[in-house]
Amino acid sequence: MRIDSDDLSRLAAEVIAEAPCSLEMPAGTGKTELLAACVATAAALGDRSLVLTHTNAGVDAIRKRLRRFGVSASAVRVETITSWAFTLSRSYPGIAGINVPEVPDWNSSREYVEGAVLVAKTNAVRSLHAVSFGYLFVDEYQDCTVDQHELVVQISEAVPGSVILGDRLQAIFGFDKKRPLMDWDTHVVRRYPSKNVPHLPQRWRNYNVALGQWLLDIRPSLVDGGHFDFSTTSVAGIEWRQCDFKNAVQVVNKAAYGLSRTGESTVLLDKLAQQVANHASRLGGSFAVMEDVAGRFMAAKLAELPEEKNALLALWLAQMAKSCFVGLAGLDATVQGRLEKGRTVSDLKRPGLLTVQAALDDLIANPVYEQLCMSAAAIRATSGLTLYRQEAWDDTIQAVGRGIVDETPPQESLAVVRDRLRHGGRGERRQIASRTLLVKGLEFDHVIIADVQNFTDPRQLYVALSRARKSVTVIGKSPILRLGYE
Repeated sequence: MRIDSDDLSRLAAEVIAEAPCSLEMPAGTGKTELLAACVATAAALGDRSLVLTHTNAGVDAIRKRLRRFGVSASAVRVETITSWAFTLSRSYPGIAGINVPEVPDWNSSREYVEGAVLVAKTNAVRSLHAVSFGYLFVDEYQDCTVDQHELVVQISEAVPGSVILGDRLQAIFGFDKKRPLMDWDTHVVRRYPSKNVPHLPQRWRNYNVALGQWLLDIRPSLVDGGHFDFSTTSVAGIEWRQCDFKNAVQVVNKAAYGLSRTGESTVLLDKLAQQVANHASRLGGSFAVMEDVAGRFMAAKLAELPEEKNALLALWLAQMAKSCFVGLAGLDATVQGRLEKGRTVSDLKRPGLLTVQAALDDLIANPVYEQLCMSAAAIRATSGLTLYRQEAWDDTIQAVGRGIVDETPPQESLAVVRDRLRHGGRGERRQIASRTLLVKGLEFDHVIIADVQNFTDPRQLYVALSRARKSVTVIGKSPILRLGYE
C-alpha cells in the first residue's frame, strides 16, 4: 500500500525527465512526498528548484518534507504563488506598473499577480529565472486563477522543466467571481501533458488504510448534481451521528470532548468563520480557532478601534476580550454600559474578574494605546480565563503595540504582524476549530464535521473528509446529501 524508496526515486526521476508535465493525485496519495523526491532528485543533479503553492500551510508542509529528504535550503525556494508575485512586482515596480509596499497587503493579491506577469515576460527576468532555477514545481494547481496560471506560464517559458501537481476534486478556492479559476483540460493538459502515477492511500498506511481506500473509492460519486448517503457507509473510521436543531450543540460537544481526551490531533470543521468561533467558545477553549492569513477578524476589530484619548478604548477592549476568551460572562450589559459612559467598573461585584475590571479602569483613566496593551496583558494573565482565539487576540494587540513603535495605524501594523506566517508558519495545536479552506493540505488524526448540511459542495466535502488519518465523525440532520457546486 505504499511506494518504497527505490520506486519513489525511480518515479521522481521519470517525472523530472518528462517535464513539462502535469500530475493529478488525490488527497493522501503521496503528492507532497513525490514533489519532495523530485526536488531532491533535481538537487542531486545540481539543479535548483522553485516550488510554488497557494497557502502558507502548504509552504510549511513542503518545507518540512524537503528537510526530511535532506534537501539543502540553497537547492530550493518555496513560496506561495502570491508571495512570489509580490517579490517580482516589488523588485520591478516600474515594469509591474504598481506601487508595492514593503509589507504585502494581501487584499491587493490580484494586482501583485498581474504586475508579476508583466515582469516575468521581460527578457531580463526570464534570464534571471532561467539562471536561478532548473525546475519549477507548482502544487495545488486546481486552485489557480486564470491570472495566476498566466504567471506560471510566463515562468515556465524560462524554466521549461515545469511540473504541475493538483487534484480537481480539491478545488475549493474559487470564491472570487472576479478571478475565475483556470480549467484543467483547457489550461493545464494542453501545455503540461498528463503523466499517470500510482494512486495509493499513503497517508493512512500506519493509521487506517480502509478509510484511505474508501476515500479513493467514493471519488466518482462526489459530483455536481449527485447524492451521497452516509447511512450506507460501513467502513471503519466513519461514524454518522444524527442531530436536530435542539441537540446539535450537545452532539458536537460530546464528539469533540471525546476525541480531545485521546490526546491526538483533531480538527472541528464548519462552513462560516462565526460558526467556527461559536463552536470553540462553547467547547470552553479546548479547541483553538484557526484564523485566515489575512486576519479579517482582526482587521475588522481594528477598524472599530477608537483613537487615543477616547475613553471608549476600554469598551473596545472589553468587547474584544469577550470575543476571544471563555470566562468573561461577567462583562455584561451593566459593565459595558458603564464603560460606554467612561465610568469605572471595579466596584461592581464580578467574581473572579477583579483583575480584568482593574485593567479596564486603568484604561479609562489613561486612554492611550500603550495602556491598552498593558491592560490587555493583564487580562491575558488573569487566571480562570481561557483564550480560544489566541491568534486573533495576540496579533491584534501586537498590531496596536507595533503601531506605537512604528508610528503607523494599527491596521497597517497588522499586515506586518501577520506577514510572519509567510516565514515561520503557525505553532502546532492539537485541537483546532476551522473552516475547510484553512486546513486544506493539512492532516489530523481525527475530523469532526459539525454540520454536514453545510458541506453539500462535493469538493468541500471531499477535502473535509480527507483531512483525517484515523476517523471522521459526521454530524447532521440527515445522512443523505444532494451535492452541488456552490
